[in-house]
Amino acid sequence: MKRYFLLLLMFGIAAGGFSQTVSDVLRYSYLRQGGTARSMGAGGAFGALGAEFGAISQNPAGLAMFRTSELVITPALKFSNTETQLSNGSPYTDDKSAFGFDNFGMVFNTTPHNSEWKTFNVAIGLNRQNNYHQSIFYEGQAQGSIMNEFFADARNTFASGGTEEDLYPFGSGLAWNTNAIYFQNDSLRYDLYDNPNATLNRSQSLTTYGRMNEMILSFAGNYDEKLMVGVTVGVPFVNYRIEGEYNEDDPAGGLNGNVPYFDRLTYTEYLRTEGVGVNLKLGVIYKISQALRIGGSFHTPTALRLTDTYSNTFQYAYEDGSGPVTSAVEDSPEGTTDYRLRTPWRAMASAALVIKKNGFLSADVEWVDYGANRYNLNAQVPSAENERIERELNNEIQRKYQQAMNVRVGGELAVKKFRFRAGVNLNGNPEEGMDDYNVGYSVGAGVRGNAFYLDLGYRRSTGNGSVAPYAGAPVATTDVVSSDVLMTLGFKF
Repeated sequence: MKRYFLLLLMFGIAAGGFSQTVSDVLRYSYLRQGGTARSMGAGGAFGALGAEFGAISQNPAGLAMFRTSELVITPALKFSNTETQLSNGSPYTDDKSAFGFDNFGMVFNTTPHNSEWKTFNVAIGLNRQNNYHQSIFYEGQAQGSIMNEFFADARNTFASGGTEEDLYPFGSGLAWNTNAIYFQNDSLRYDLYDNPNATLNRSQSLTTYGRMNEMILSFAGNYDEKLMVGVTVGVPFVNYRIEGEYNEDDPAGGLNGNVPYFDRLTYTEYLRTEGVGVNLKLGVIYKISQALRIGGSFHTPTALRLTDTYSNTFQYAYEDGSGPVTSAVEDSPEGTTDYRLRTPWRAMASAALVIKKNGFLSADVEWVDYGANRYNLNAQVPSAENERIERELNNEIQRKYQQAMNVRVGGELAVKKFRFRAGVNLNGNPEEGMDDYNVGYSVGAGVRGNAFYLDLGYRRSTGNGSVAPYAGAPVATTDVVSSDVLMTLGFKF
C-alpha cells in the first residue's frame, strides 16, 4: 500500500513508497526513553549504579541493588515546539503538549538468610521508550504537484490494460473520481499535463500522537555485595497515529492561472499503527571497590508485530467555460496491513564513581546499528511481490543507516535528605555518513525519606530534519525543541 504523507521529525526525508517505509524503522529503534524523574534528571546514566526503576530497562542488574520493596509512579508532561520552513518561504512554529505516565512499577525485595546471595529481587512495571506527540505546519510556493504522482500511476494502469476500477484507491483512484484525471479526445490528461513543474502555493499540516511503552518483568541477584546480575523480559506496546492535510492552489487561479483550469486540491491522510513486541535484556554490575563500579548490558533485537490502518480523502476544484466546479470530498476505503519488524540489538558499557554519601558521577556508552532493522512482510500473506518489496526495503535500510554511539553522562549531589542532579545525552545520528549528535540536557532535584521519596526531572532535547508530502516533493526543513517534565512518587515498604 502506498501513502504520500510521510513524516520523519528527526532525520532525513521520508520518501514515497509502500505502507512500510525505510524511515519508519527509526520510530521504533531510535529511542528517547523516559522512566523516572531521578534517572532523567541525571541524564539516564544509571547503568553501573542500580537501585533505580527507570534504569531496569537499560541494565537489569541494577535491580539487585534495591534493599527494600518499592512502589513507584511517574506522571509526565511533554512539550514540543517545531519550526518548519519551505525553501525560500517563511518559518512557521507549531506547539503541542501531552500528559501521560512515563513509568509505574513495583519492586519486590527478598534477602536470603545464611547465603552469599545478599538479595534476590523481582520487578514488574512499565517504562516509556518513545513519545510521538508533535505538530507541524508550513506553507509557501514551490514547483511541482502531487497530481504528477497520481497521473503517473493512472497512466501506467491504463497502459497495462487496466480500467478505472484498477486505479489505486488511495491516490489515483481518488483523483479520477473527482475529475482531476480524465480522458480528452481518447487521451489521458490532467490539468498540469502541459506544465507539470508549475509554481503553486502549498501548505501541509501534520499531527502525530501516541507512545511506545515497555512492560518489564525483571529478576536480579546480588552476590556477596560484589557482583550483580539481572535479566529483563521486555514487552513494548506501540500506539502511533498521524493525521495530515496537504493543500495546493494556483496563485492566480482559474482560466488565467499558472495552470489553466486548476484552482486547488486537498489531500488528507489518516494512519494508525498498533502492535506489540518482545525482547530480552541481560546485565551485570561489578563493584571494583565501594566507590568504583562498572557495568555492562546486552539487549536482544525486539521482534515487533504491527498493524497499520489507513485511509485518505481527496477534493479537487477547477474552473472551465461553464464556471467554477468543486468536487465532493472523495473517501478512500479503509486499508489494513499486518507486518513484522525486527529492531537492532544493543550493547552498553557503564562506569560510576560513588563519592561516599555525597553523590555520584556516572556514564553510559551504548552501541546500536540502525542499519540492522529488518522488515518481514511475508509472515502474514506470503507472496513474491511482498518478498520483492521486503528485499528492497531492507537493502535500502542497510544503505541508509549506520552504527551509532549514544552517550549518557550525569551526576547527583546529596545534601542531607535533598538531591540535586544534572546530565547530558548525546544521541548519535543514524543516517549514513552523518557524524553529528542530537543533544539533550537534563536537571533534577528530589527529597528522600525513610519510607517515601519525591523527585522532579526536566529534559530539553533538540534535533533537526525534514518533511515531504510525497516522493520528489519540495522539502521543508524542521527544527525541533522537546521538553519533558517528570515527577516521581516512590513508596518503600
